[in-house]
Amino acid sequence: MGNSIFLWMKNDPMANLKRKVIATIKHVVDKCVNYEYFIAWGEVMKFYSPKAAIELFHLVLLDILGRKVDKKHYALKGGSNLRFFFKSFRYSEDMDLDVSSELSKDKLQDSMNRILESKTIEQILDVKGIRMQHKSSPKPTDTTQQWKFAISAPGSNVLLRTKIEFSRSGKFTDMAFDSVDANLIRTYGLPPILASHYKLEDAYLQKVVALATRREIQARDVFDIHLLLASGVETTVVCEETAKIVDKARENACAVSYDMFKSQVVSYLHPDYQAQYSSPELWDKIVLTVEGALEGINR
Repeated sequence: MGNSIFLWMKNDPMANLKRKVIATIKHVVDKCVNYEYFIAWGEVMKFYSPKAAIELFHLVLLDILGRKVDKKHYALKGGSNLRFFFKSFRYSEDMDLDVSSELSKDKLQDSMNRILESKTIEQILDVKGIRMQHKSSPKPTDTTQQWKFAISAPGSNVLLRTKIEFSRSGKFTDMAFDSVDANLIRTYGLPPILASHYKLEDAYLQKVVALATRREIQARDVFDIHLLLASGVETTVVCEETAKIVDKARENACAVSYDMFKSQVVSYLHPDYQAQYSSPELWDKIVLTVEGALEGINR
């Protein structure tokens, strides 16, 4: 290779220009190789849908968090947990995690500040064409800490907004420590990501509680419970305390109309599924399935 380049430039009036071209290529390659994530040049400017760009941002942040914070002190929950580990085809607008009492507010604040101000996350996102244009951390409460972001992404003419929330309000149970779904990772050209998250049964319990106790009923809770049922979750794990609110959860599930589902959820489904789920008849079947499963808990 070296001899070929030498012969190519020998006695060539364009030799200086060619040397500059070679030096530039070498600089770009070295820069890419030094990134913790290497990506082919052809993918650098890949365009993502707004929801996919937000999901990519969540995955990168989750990966770095998992390498900076002890896995015993946090657990991914909610829609992101279902999406990343249980093959849900519903995108999440935000990412929610539980943290243990052993991880103090000050320590979490410091860890997140280090992550967000580091060159690592900046470089990884830059390779994908994503940039954090604005970030803020509202004053924490006794139970929650939040970070809000406005990010730019290739192909999007507006800033994309998302939120990461850490909670200390729930019971911190035994978690799983697994690799994020390989097919999902492959979609974004990322290396394997390991993270702590709630297991299938715990995710089901959390969704039942959410359906019963939210101030405003959310169609996504019904959709997610149906997904978990289809995944083979063991519904008999519902504890005595949760069983007391099952009737309310069932009542709320029946109150979710197709119009609510269409306006709140369908646009967050992967495009391959949106047409299939734009069906009042299918939604009625989903509600009946969830209602039947919840009714069976108290029998």
